[in-house]
Formats: sequence, C-alpha cells, structure tokens
Amino acid sequence: MGESPDYGVANLDPSNLLLATFELGLPVALLSWLLFYRLYSSGELPRDVNSKAIRASLKQINKARKKIDKKRRDVLHTKWMKFGGGFYGVAALWTFVVMEVGGIVATLAHPSSIEGMFSDGLLRFMVQVIVNQITTFVNALLWFSYWGDKGHGIFLWGVVAYGGYVLGLNLARYEVAFANQALSVDWLAHLRSWLSRWIKSN
Repeated sequence: MGESPDYGVANLDPSNLLLATFELGLPVALLSWLLFYRLYSSGELPRDVNSKAIRASLKQINKARKKIDKKRRDVLHTKWMKFGGGFYGVAALWTFVVMEVGGIVATLAHPSSIEGMFSDGLLRFMVQVIVNQITTFVNALLWFSYWGDKGHGIFLWGVVAYGGYVLGLNLARYEVAFANQALSVDWLAHLRSWLSRWIKSN
C-alpha cells in the first residue's frame, strides 16, 4: 500500500507554525484588514453581517465597482475579486504578490537573464511575459499547493491562512466600530462638563 499524503498534521511543531505564521498568516491578516477596513469605513459593507452575507455583499460590491471608470477603480480590490474574493481571494492575492516580487528579485539578481529574454526577439519576449503572467495567476489560485510544497503540509498553511483572514476581518470590523463610536461622542461637551465639576470642587 502507498503512503498516505502528508497534510501537515505530523509537522505541527513550533518552528513550522512560526514559519507559516510569518510567511502567510500575518501577511494575510494585514491584507484582510486593509481590504475590509476600506469596505467597512466606506459603508459599502455592514459590520454586523455573517460570513455568508459577506460573500453575497462582496458580489454586489464587485458588480457596482465594475461600472466605475477604470481610472478610478481600486486596483487591490479588483485583483482580490479576480481571485474569487473572501478568504480564498486574500490568500491567493498574497501568494501572487510573493511570486511576482520573487520573480522581479530573481531577475534583478541575474541581469544576464534580461538579455536572454530579448535574444529571440521582441515578439517572443512579449509572449513569454504573457505566459509567465498566466502561469503565476494559476499558481496563485492554487495557493494551498504553493505553500504546501514548502514541506510543512497543506493543512498547517491552510489553517494559519484562515486564522489570519478571520483576525484581519474582525480587527477591521471592530476598529471601524470603535472609530464610529468615538466620533459620535461630543467630546467638547464632556470636557466642558468635566471642567465645570473640577472648578466647583476647587
């Protein structure tokens, strides 16, 4: 009988968890916070809806934003929606960023590779760029496989990524709620009342 696939259950030691947290969990949390903070603060997404309602709302928001002039569109939101939105979209978007930056760094580290790209002509270079973009996009969609190939299993990376997503979403939700409550308070009136009581007591 063949060996059963390793989903990372056997590799849940602190070092693996720390690596997954810093490479995927925290970036996904930050990206999730940024995306949802914009939606909550703009009023496009209600703060008190559940995960199912969030998915439905995101579809409506995406439809509405498609009607906006391309020059005024939110590039980050648009790319997120291309990857499916929600948790899956955030994880895929971060994976896409990692692969794109990695490719740029690798090219800059080996300048001779740039000459090689142009050696077969401009047309072949353009085709190669398009093929690379499509490949990167597909690999980003399969983000769980990309991170699982790092040797610590799909399960660990998936759980850490989802934890980061939920953390970022809720931080955005409650931060906006706290900000709205703070702005709704008449701080000047409270200050006058406090000063008045302080003067009377002295």
